[in-house]
Amino acid sequence: MSGLGFIDIFIVAAYILALVWIGLWAKKRAARGLDAYFLGERKLPWWMLAMSGSSSYWDITGTMWIVSLLCIMGMKAMWHQWIWGWPLPVFFAFFMGKWINKSKVLTAAEWMKTRFGEDSAGSSARSAYAVLAIVTVTGFLAFDAVGMGKFGTQFLPFSKGACSVLILGITGIYIIFGGFHSLIMTEVVQTILMSIGAVIIAVIGFAKVDLAALSQKMGGAFFSLSVHWKEPALGETEFFLFGALAIAWIGKGLLLCFGGPEQLYDFQRFLSAKNEKDASKLGLLWGALHTLRWPMAMGIALLFLSGFMGVKDYESVLPAVINHFLPVGVRGLVLAALLAAFMSTFNSTVNAGASYIVVDIYKKFLNPRATQKQLVHAGYVSSFLLIATGIAIGATAQSIHKVFQWIMAALGAGVLLPNFLRWYWWRLNGWGFTAGVLVGIAASLVQAVFFSSAPLYIYFPVIAGIGLVASVIVSFATAPTDENILINFYKTIQPAGLWGPVKRQAKKLFPEFKKESFRISMLNVAVGIPWLFSLWFFPMYLVARAYGRAAVFAGITAALSVVLYFTWYRREIKPA
Repeated sequence: MSGLGFIDIFIVAAYILALVWIGLWAKKRAARGLDAYFLGERKLPWWMLAMSGSSSYWDITGTMWIVSLLCIMGMKAMWHQWIWGWPLPVFFAFFMGKWINKSKVLTAAEWMKTRFGEDSAGSSARSAYAVLAIVTVTGFLAFDAVGMGKFGTQFLPFSKGACSVLILGITGIYIIFGGFHSLIMTEVVQTILMSIGAVIIAVIGFAKVDLAALSQKMGGAFFSLSVHWKEPALGETEFFLFGALAIAWIGKGLLLCFGGPEQLYDFQRFLSAKNEKDASKLGLLWGALHTLRWPMAMGIALLFLSGFMGVKDYESVLPAVINHFLPVGVRGLVLAALLAAFMSTFNSTVNAGASYIVVDIYKKFLNPRATQKQLVHAGYVSSFLLIATGIAIGATAQSIHKVFQWIMAALGAGVLLPNFLRWYWWRLNGWGFTAGVLVGIAASLVQAVFFSSAPLYIYFPVIAGIGLVASVIVSFATAPTDENILINFYKTIQPAGLWGPVKRQAKKLFPEFKKESFRISMLNVAVGIPWLFSLWFFPMYLVARAYGRAAVFAGITAALSVVLYFTWYRREIKPA
C-alpha cells in the first residue's frame, strides 16, 4: 500500500473486519422478515436513525466533489450545494418527516398506494416510482464506484476499476446479509469515527493554512458568498455564468425539499421512526450532526491551496492531501473514518434500492405468495445485482462531477415536479404521476446521449417542464383518484396546497376533523434554513481563520436556535 504504514493498514483492516462481523451477526435479526430487514421493525431510537441518516450523507465521493468545488471557486461553491437540496433536514424536521411517518408503509414506492390507491392507476404510479428509484440507486452506486476508484489509487497499487471492485465488494458483504439492523448499528459507530476524523483534518488544515499563499492563488474572493451573473475568475470553467446557475441550483433545491425525498434512503429513515415526534427530532439532529463535514472539506481544500502541488485532478485532492500531510497512525484513523463515510452512503443506497426491487417488483409482480425467507433471500440477490451493475457503469465514467450532475440536474429535473405535485395538488392522479416520471426519465437519458454539452441552466428547466406538462395533461385526460383515497390521504397526512375540493368533502363527512396549521411549519422552515446555513458555515470560516465571518455566522446560529426553541421545540415536541 503506497504511503501507508503498518499501523495504518492494521487500523483500516481491523475496522473493515469489525463491520463485516457486525453484518454477519445481524443476519439472524434481519432474517425475521421484510420489516426487520428494511426498517429494523420500527423499534430503533430516533437519535440512532438521525446518526445513520447524517452519516449516509458523508460519502467520500461527494466530499471529494465538494473539496474540488472549494478549490475551484472558494466559498461560492456552497451555492452549488442547493442542487442536492442541502436544507432537507430542516424540511424533514418541521413537516416532511411527519408526513412520511404517518403512512406506515415499507417503501417510498409502496407509499404511493396511500396517495393514489391500489387500482391500475395507483399500481402504475408505484411501479414508476420503483423504476425511478432503481435507476437513481444504480446511478449513485456508479457515482460511488468512480469516486472510490480515484480514492483507492492513492493508497492501493491497483487500477481505478480494480479499486472500485475491491472496496465495493468487501463493503457489500455486511450490508447484503445484515440488512437495516447492521446498517443502523454500524452507522452509529461510523458517525462517531467520522466526527473524530473530521475534527483531526479541520485542525490540521487550521494549523497549516498559509493565508498569503491562499490569497495569491485565489485572490480576495475566496471567502466571498456574493453572487454575480458572470464570474470572470471562472471564465475557463462551466461556472462562468454563475448567476444563471445559482438560480437553477436554488430552484431545484427548493422544489426537491418541498417535494420530499425522491427515493433512496431518506424515506426509509422516517418510515422507521416510532412516531411523528421522533421523525421530527431525527430530522433536525440529522442536519446538526452533518456540520463537521464542512470544516473537514475546508481543511482539505486549504491544505491543497496553501502550496501542495502534487495533484492535477481536483477530484483527487482529498485522498492526495491525506496521503501527503497526515502522519502514520493518524492517516490510518482518518482513512477508517473516510471509509466509514463511504460505507454509510453506499450501504444505505444498496439497502434502499434492494427494498424497491423486492417489495415493489418481486413480491408484487413475480412472486406474490413468497414466504418471508424467500423475500429476505431476494433481498440478498437484489443487493448483489445492484452493486455489480453500479461497478460496471462506474467503470465507463471518468468524472465524479459529471455523474453527480446528471443524477441531480437531469434525472432529478425530470421527476422533480411530479414528486412535488403528489403532495400539493389533489388532481394529480396515478396515471399523471406515472407519465411525468417516465417521460422525465426518458428526457434525462436523451440529454445524456445527445445534449451532454448543454449548460445546466438550459437543460434543467426544459427537462423539468417536460415532466410537468406530461403529468398535468395525463392527469386531466384521465379520471381523478378515488374520492375515498383522497379524503383518507388528506385526513392522515394533512398536506398543504391545492386540496380545496377534498378539504370541503372531508369537512362534510368528518365535521370534527381539524387540520394542523401549515403556517407555523413554514415559519420554522424560514427560520431553519438560515439557522442550518449558519451552523455549517461558521466552522468553515473558523478553520480558514476568517474570524470575523465565523463570529457573525456563530451569532446567527445562536440567535435562531433560541427562536426555534420557542416556535418548534416547546410548541410541537415538548408542549408545556
